[in-house]
Amino acid sequence: MFLKSHFFWRTYFGYVLVALIGTFLFAASLVGETDQQVEDRANKALDVTAELLKVAISPALLNLNYQVIRDTTDSTSTMTGFRITVIDNNGVVVADSHENPFSMDNHLRRPEIQLADGSGEGRAQRYSFTLQEDFRYLAIPLAIQNSAENNEVGFVRVAISTSDLNADIAQARALLIRNSAIATFFILLLSFYLAARQAAKVAELTSVAEEISKGNFERRIPVANTLGLKKMAEAINQMARSSARSVTEITADRNRLSTIFTCMVEGVIDVDLDQNILHINEAAARMLSINQKLCFGKPLWQEIRSQEIIQALDEALRTLSVIKTQIHLYLDKGQRVVDIYAASLSDDQGQPIGAVLVMHDITDLKNLERVRTDFVANASHELKTPITAIRGLAETILGDDQVSKETILNFVDRMHAQSLRLSQLVGDLMTISRLESSQSSEDFISINFTDLVKQAVKAAQPTADEKAQNLLVQLPDAELRVYGDRQNLSQLVDNLVDNAMKYTPDSGEITVSLSQENLMAELKISDTGIGISPQYQGRIFERFYRVDKARSQSLGGTGLGLSIVKNIAEKHGASVSMESQLGRGSTFTFRIPLESTPASKA
Repeated sequence: MFLKSHFFWRTYFGYVLVALIGTFLFAASLVGETDQQVEDRANKALDVTAELLKVAISPALLNLNYQVIRDTTDSTSTMTGFRITVIDNNGVVVADSHENPFSMDNHLRRPEIQLADGSGEGRAQRYSFTLQEDFRYLAIPLAIQNSAENNEVGFVRVAISTSDLNADIAQARALLIRNSAIATFFILLLSFYLAARQAAKVAELTSVAEEISKGNFERRIPVANTLGLKKMAEAINQMARSSARSVTEITADRNRLSTIFTCMVEGVIDVDLDQNILHINEAAARMLSINQKLCFGKPLWQEIRSQEIIQALDEALRTLSVIKTQIHLYLDKGQRVVDIYAASLSDDQGQPIGAVLVMHDITDLKNLERVRTDFVANASHELKTPITAIRGLAETILGDDQVSKETILNFVDRMHAQSLRLSQLVGDLMTISRLESSQSSEDFISINFTDLVKQAVKAAQPTADEKAQNLLVQLPDAELRVYGDRQNLSQLVDNLVDNAMKYTPDSGEITVSLSQENLMAELKISDTGIGISPQYQGRIFERFYRVDKARSQSLGGTGLGLSIVKNIAEKHGASVSMESQLGRGSTFTFRIPLESTPASKA
């Protein structure tokens, strides 16, 4: 619709501007003329009134008939709205339509009277101290003409208030403005019609141009009846013909883009033979910490500081092959490991036109490999320790017939302890394997989580009493029911409580609190133990990871407790987090959806 067209509004507002300026100039040119006409009418009215009064009052003034003079003055003032004053030839005011003549001073020295006495007519515009406002005055002499002489008997003065005169001028101007506004309104209507016609024609041109831009190069614009847009129509038609000739170039660009996206793993950069950046996607810009919008057309070596990438591109352009390498990028967020693929690009004739660089961030894969390697090494070490101990003790008993019964019993006791440790380690490994290999919720039931936490604290109380630890419990009065595996959740709570007790010194304090936060059950277990340094907190949930390995082994830990906690939380769609300060203790927070929430049965 043309009302949504920017062209229509620009054209229409142009017409409006011209109309308003023209109307303003026209009205401004008439204002002065209108004001002059109003003043001329006022002056003429003063002249006519003065001449009529001269005829009517002269005989009465000659005969000193003051009552007739006053009646004539008042009636004429009432009809005309003018102020009328009659003055005898000595300057004494005989009558005044707006003031008591007896209270008025001698008027012989008034400017208009002086002019009238000298030239037969006196005009003046001045402030009246009698009435306290401005007046425009006309005074003429009163005389009785006879055959012998012209006898001057006084003066008649007619005055109009300048405020009344200005009101007449303002009324004339208002009429002029109203008429100008009406004319402007009709001009604007006509402008709207003309702008709408032009906008409709431009919309037609735009529609054809859009069709051509979409590949319909057979579409043409009729040059006739284009309302002055003939050259634009011809230009668009020429564009269609030129676009048809550019199909080969467009095909080459399409092949370039196809190759880029075919090779794309994550970050993609397209460069020409001089390694100027032609295309770069957001992932590559983010990976290399460069501005995606400002780097176009600039040399790649100027924007990045990785010599390995530049060398890979040089090699790809030189050998016209694909070069693969792996680099380490050091960014603000830390070190990233990136696989680099540099491939040469060629046109339809096989001539090199540039290269494409594909970057694949494998940092997460490297981290997984490290975790897996660490797990194998740690598991081997943890299993080897009790096995070696058991083997050594057994070989000692079997290889020495002189070993006393007391020593044998001591060795057997130590072998039993090591076997228990080995059994616990294998059990924890099997638990992790079971949790990671299955996400089944077949064993999920409705559980009173409040009661489960209470039982876990009750089971841990004897151990806390042995270490003289203060075990504080804060549980809600109401039940908090969750949907999950009771055995797994019980193990999770036991592990968190046991972990807090292990790393809290004797006479320390452990706080177990359970509350409802929105639609979640939130379990917090805080201790006043050794705490964890910030650099180690990110790895605390890894398998076999220990902050204090000597202390953990002496306490009988396997290093799998918190890893089991994390796996159980993930299986239940819950979360577990930790806050800690070195030397001041740690707080582990477990949050699980309540049974009534949809997420709890996911």
